[in-house]
Parts: sequence; structure tokens; C-alpha cells
Amino acid sequence: MENLLKGTGDSKQPMTDEERAELASRLDKDLDNFIDNLQKTPYKDGWKEETWREEMEKHPFFMTKPPEPEDQPSPLVEGLQNLRYDPDDNTPEELATKHKDDGNFNFKCRKYKLAILSYQEGLKLDFQNDELRAQMFNNMSASHYFLKNFRSSLTAAEQALKLKADYEKTILRAINCCVQLKEFDKCSNFCDKYLELVPGDDNVIKIKKEAFKSKKIAEMEKRKAIKIQKQKEADHTKLLLELNKRKLNIVGKSGPIKELTIFDPSVPGLVKPVHLIGDFLVWPVVFLYPEYKTSDMIQEFNETTILYTHLVEIFAERPEWDVEGKYNADSVNVYFESVDEYKSGTKVTKIDPKTCSLFEALTVLRCPIEKGTPVFLVFFAGGQFEKEFLEEVP
Repeated sequence: MENLLKGTGDSKQPMTDEERAELASRLDKDLDNFIDNLQKTPYKDGWKEETWREEMEKHPFFMTKPPEPEDQPSPLVEGLQNLRYDPDDNTPEELATKHKDDGNFNFKCRKYKLAILSYQEGLKLDFQNDELRAQMFNNMSASHYFLKNFRSSLTAAEQALKLKADYEKTILRAINCCVQLKEFDKCSNFCDKYLELVPGDDNVIKIKKEAFKSKKIAEMEKRKAIKIQKQKEADHTKLLLELNKRKLNIVGKSGPIKELTIFDPSVPGLVKPVHLIGDFLVWPVVFLYPEYKTSDMIQEFNETTILYTHLVEIFAERPEWDVEGKYNADSVNVYFESVDEYKSGTKVTKIDPKTCSLFEALTVLRCPIEKGTPVFLVFFAGGQFEKEFLEEVP
């Protein structure tokens, strides 16, 4: 037997290049024949030509970017997830560890929203490893911090510190969150906790001093804001009192005035509504010039001032629209229109601008106020346009 084996071993000679090439050719032909003899059936479950790119992007082996949190996973991805997170094959702690690892991977890729979702899934599980739970809260806090969700970051950091009070980097992040949120008391407390672990840290000592200083400034600004608000409320009450005293003719309003919104001008922001200076009302007032279809706005018209004073200012220089140069404070007549007491027509009242103050026009003559603004009509005295206007009035 030994001689036979020996003889057989001796008879095995290395293949030449020609023999090796012939063998390879023969194997290729055998494979081609095998493939040709296979039963040919159409591939029904393949990707369609018009959607193959989208289908490939959904395949976990070919996708070029990770899915977004709101994306619906493909069946294959969902299947792989089920295999990885199968509760029958993993303990709750093992599953939590996998979620933490996924979160850490997404965090390194700067996919902070995906990282937060992974940590949240892990924290939902029932396991007893406080160290692991603290790590996930800490990492979730870091993810929120990079997204500038400082409130959520602080909340997660506080949860981590309940489980691991000596978490230095978590305390530092909590300090920075408190600075951003202007939570100065919490900031000082976290600084004290950190200095117990790392005594003499110059940066934290500086932050604590700045927090104390900022707290004092914030308290002072709060007191100032409260004082301003109280003053506004007092001014509001006084303004309502003064308006009701005058028993004004407000278009569309009867009875006591309870809200100042009825005096909001038609162009809010550009015109300041009625307000008080001392005990006197100051109004926005409009002068209309019907002949030329133009107007002037007096934004600060004190009720004690006579109309003539503002007309002198308006016509100190000839307006561009007064092509004939006939309008001046002494050559005009002033009127206002109102609905008569029986609401059957329009009533026109003439005012003597040299003697009539705005107070008298609004309270005695009952000039109407619409959208917080009294309106006066100005005509060239004795002019044709004034005559035609008066003829039209019943």
C-alpha cells in the first residue's frame, strides 16, 4: 500500500501553461452550456426602468444618504431593523445599547435629529443600568445643544445628572444652556456643583460672576418694565376718563368709551393716535382741500390750539398744488361735515379758524371723529368751488 501511494504521489506532475489554458477553456464552455440549458422565464419582480434610481436609493446597500426621521423606511430596511432590534433575541439593556450606538453614529455624522430619535427609543426601554441611561441622556443633551434647542438640552442634562451627579461635561453643558436661557439662578447652582468637582476653574468662576451680575441687571430691568407697564395702565385709564369727559361725536359709537381701539388711525404705525400731554388731548387732524383733491395731516394737534395757528404754518410757503397762489390762512373758510341729528342727510358747519380751538370744534360744535381723526374742509373764501359745494348741501 505504501508503495502504491508513493507511486501515485510520484506520478502527479505540475500542469503546464497549455494544459491550464485548455482546462479553463473547457470549464468556461461547460458553464455556458449549463446557463444556455436553464429554463428561461421573465423576471417579474425587477425594478422598472423609469423608477430604478428611486428604488436603488431605497435599498440599504445602494442608498447614498441616510434616511430622514420623517421618511417611511422601505420594507428591506424595515426588515433589517427588525432583525437588529428583535426583542426576542436581545435583552432590554442590549437593545438600549444598540440604540445608543446608533445615536452616537448619527451624532458623529452631524445627524443630530436622528441621534435624538435613537436615544429616545433607547430611553423608552425598561432596563436597570443607570450608567447607560445617564450616557443616553447626556448624548441627547449634546444633540439638542448643537441644534440650539437649549431648553431641551438643559432638561436632558438635568436628567443625566440625577443618575450621575459627577458628570462634569454634562454640568458644563447645563451651565452654557442656562447662560443662553438667562436662567441665572440655575447657572450659579450648576457652577457651584462643578467647582466642587473641579475647584478653582477660572472659566466657571468667571461665568458665575457674570451670572450674578446679569441677574442683578435682569431684576433691575424687570422692575423698570413693571413700572413702565403700571404707568401705561395709569395713562390708559386717564385717557379714557378725559375722552369720556368731553362727550365726543364718534362715528359709529354711542355711549361711554371703553376701548381705545376705536381711535386707531386708518394707517396704523405711521400716525400716532390720540394721546395726552398733561391734561390735554392731542389729536391727528386732517385738512382737506377738495378743489385740488389733496390734504395735509397735522400729527400733533393740541386741543387748546386754534385752527388758524396750523393754517398759518401750512401756508407759510405756497404749496405746490396752489398754482394760483390764492390759498393762505386769511383767505380760506373752514367747514366740517356731519350727519344731522335725524340721520336724514349731511350737515355742514362753518368754523371761524381765528377763534375756534380744536377743543371747541370737537365738544361744542360736535365735529365728528372717524377712525380717531377729525377732518376739516378748507376752501378759498368766495371761490366758485366753495359756492358749488354749499349749493349741493341740502
